Amino acid sequence: MSLRRILAAERTITIVGSISLASSGLYAFLIASLFRSALKVNESSALLWIGMPLFAVLLILHIWVLPKHLRKAGFIE
Repeated sequence: MSLRRILAAERTITIVGSISLASSGLYAFLIASLFRSALKVNESSALLWIGMPLFAVLLILHIWVLPKHLRKAGFIE
């Protein structure tokens, strides 16, 4: 495997991973805060029982779906 292919794979993993982490964290935080205000749950319980599982599910979903859209937009090859 050439150095160019290794660097392209590393760049793809970095871009997809960082965008997935950031967007999953943002959406999980927003949804947990909405549940917190709607159900009158304290902050630590909302983040622990709603935010963390939602973050894990969204992270897996973003890693699975996001590369297709990033290729289409031209961010990755």
